[in-house]
Amino acid sequence: MSATSRDQERRDWTLPPGEGIVRGMDLANLDRKDPDERHFLILAEHPELIEAIENDLDEIVLEGNVMSPRLHITMHEVVANQLWDNDPPETWETAVRLRELGYPRHEILHMLGSVLAEEIWNMTTSRQVFDRTRFVEALAALPGSWERARPPQRATSRRHGRPSQAHRRGRRPRRG
Repeated sequence: MSATSRDQERRDWTLPPGEGIVRGMDLANLDRKDPDERHFLILAEHPELIEAIENDLDEIVLEGNVMSPRLHITMHEVVANQLWDNDPPETWETAVRLRELGYPRHEILHMLGSVLAEEIWNMTTSRQVFDRTRFVEALAALPGSWERARPPQRATSRRHGRPSQAHRRGRRPRRG
């Protein structure tokens, strides 16, 4: 596989082409190469957050969890930008490894976001600089660190009412 086709595979996985209308925009017309337009494609993957963002809500309760809709979308954008640019490359390598373990795309994005959030937390609360070694080690600790950190969840898929792939593999499914 050529470098160009590997880049295309990574980018297609990171942000599939859009379909449908969000906020009056036809997603198929958006340029995934444009970081501003990627925002709308990511937002479209989160229809449950659109109204909260349009109503300027700082926090909502979604599936029993308090969350910031804007922060959630922002974390998705940062992870998407890392993957799109392949910087750092360990982020994509981790995504491929987790995909091979059977995790779904959206859960992988959340896992990668959790590592990013931890690094941001370290940088802001302890006034530390970005530590690439720590970041890469945290990526390498996935999915174990992710599985240990999550609370027990109901073992059925939200959409289909049947055990999820993660549950069938002995892992607890992750919501949202």
